[in-house]
Amino acid sequence: MVLPWNRRDVPPQAAPGRRRRRRRDEPNRAEEVRRQGARREEERRKQRLAITIGTMLIIAILAIVAVGYYREFYEPPRVTAGSIRGVEFSMGDLVERIRVVQGLNRYQGGRVDLSVLPFEYLQGLLNSEILRQAAPSIGIYVTREDIDQVIRSQFSPVSSPGQEPDPGQLDREFQSNYQIFLTRVNLTDEVYRRIIEEEAHRQQLAAFLARDIPETMEQVEVEWIRLEADGPVSAGDVRARLDDEEFADVAAEVGVPAGFADRQGGYVGWVPQGAFPEFDQLLFGDEEGEAADLEVGGISDPKFSSQDGIYIVHKLSEPEEQELAPLMRQKLVGEMVTQWQNDQLTLGSADGWLRINFDSYRYAWVADQVRVTAPRVPPPPPQNPGLPIPGGR
Repeated sequence: MVLPWNRRDVPPQAAPGRRRRRRRDEPNRAEEVRRQGARREEERRKQRLAITIGTMLIIAILAIVAVGYYREFYEPPRVTAGSIRGVEFSMGDLVERIRVVQGLNRYQGGRVDLSVLPFEYLQGLLNSEILRQAAPSIGIYVTREDIDQVIRSQFSPVSSPGQEPDPGQLDREFQSNYQIFLTRVNLTDEVYRRIIEEEAHRQQLAAFLARDIPETMEQVEVEWIRLEADGPVSAGDVRARLDDEEFADVAAEVGVPAGFADRQGGYVGWVPQGAFPEFDQLLFGDEEGEAADLEVGGISDPKFSSQDGIYIVHKLSEPEEQELAPLMRQKLVGEMVTQWQNDQLTLGSADGWLRINFDSYRYAWVADQVRVTAPRVPPPPPQNPGLPIPGGR
């Protein structure tokens, strides 16, 4: 009988030897397992750290993008640019108004001057709201029918003499003309009606103020040379020439007319006090009794006008009572409207019911937003240009 310990395939003492080796190797394997576990834990720790850092970086980048988006796109349009007795106008409202002007100017073949418009049009928004609130107290009312009449006068087709058009056809052509206009300038009917209402308020304010203008006023006869502020002609050189040359000859050669002086020699005519406020001291003196800066026959030094250029004025007479010319009446009324608006802005600031929140940062933001949508190539001017916005005020 073959006993287990006498089997040929199992060497003597083999099993006890393996057990001893296993017992001897067990600490080594345990240490290796421990080391492998430690390495895996270290790798997991590094992975967790890398994921945490990566997540934090992603969050930081997203936060920077979000803050930038908020500050550049979300916040500015909602920031209040100005308010009148609780009626607020945001930066977005201001951009929208200038875009309206862009569309109208594009339709009329003009352009928007971003160097001056943002603040001027903010004042325009405030002036319009001031006048809207004050209108009933000074007897100014604009109805929807008034606005309808203005729109129809602008866009209704004109019938040929002797032609008897179909009223229905005329109405369809009017609607078509008006819709084409709104599409071209990218306006809604509501926005355009609001623009017409504001302009109608200004016209009625002008009529209200014009009631106090007499038929005759004390006026001074003048001629002048107007030069562009950034033009190629030096105002100093022109003034030096007038010491030896005839005023009319120099004016005819270098003057740039602006609707008041004739094109042949710079003759303006009789000018009332207040029509050109910047020249009042030059021509009339002041209310305190101080004499005019310019004597009869005198020629002024170049005088910069904030409105439209540089002027060299030749005073031809002392103040005399003269009938007011229609052009000068119109200019005087325009200055009275501007003065009324400025007085209201000053009063509102002093009493606290007007607030303006506009600085260089907001100015730059508005200019950038408007520049993005500025028309590159204006289309040919249409037959009916629609209603302009005079001066934004």
